[in-house]
Amino acid sequence: MKMNSFSRKELFFHIYSILSYQFNEKFASEFLNLFEKMTFKFSKNTGKVKHIFINKILQANYRPSLGTFSITIDAAKRILPKMDFPNFRVQVQSDVSEFIADGKSVFAKHVKSIDPNLRIGNEVFIVDEQDNILAVGKLSLPPNYIPCFKFGSAVNVRQGINSKKVKKS
Repeated sequence: MKMNSFSRKELFFHIYSILSYQFNEKFASEFLNLFEKMTFKFSKNTGKVKHIFINKILQANYRPSLGTFSITIDAAKRILPKMDFPNFRVQVQSDVSEFIADGKSVFAKHVKSIDPNLRIGNEVFIVDEQDNILAVGKLSLPPNYIPCFKFGSAVNVRQGINSKKVKKS
């Protein structure tokens, strides 16, 4: 059965389940608290959710190869203030904030703190020392390795708050 033939209630629980698994139940609830305003684009081939919008602003993309969502800056700005620090975050030094906001990768040596529960490939939110969102991306090193590295990328940034284009991840 194709997703776009499901009721909105079924669609809500399907997305809630994915986000609860990927993040946690609180994140899923916060993401979906504006569900009534959400619109969806479905895959023509599979009928699965492809993109989620609020007021025509992209909130998330479904990654079928992983079965998870990539979250946009707009959704991160809305949700992250409601999540306890350091959940889902990579905090960077203030002196690199502008580079990260422009969409540059986060290098291990610039990480000030990180959620210890993260795993390689997890969706992460990059914040400055005041917990302001700078970018979204994918973790490329385990949290416990990051302090040991003096070079190399810790997070592949998909979109910074000053980025014009979103990179594929």
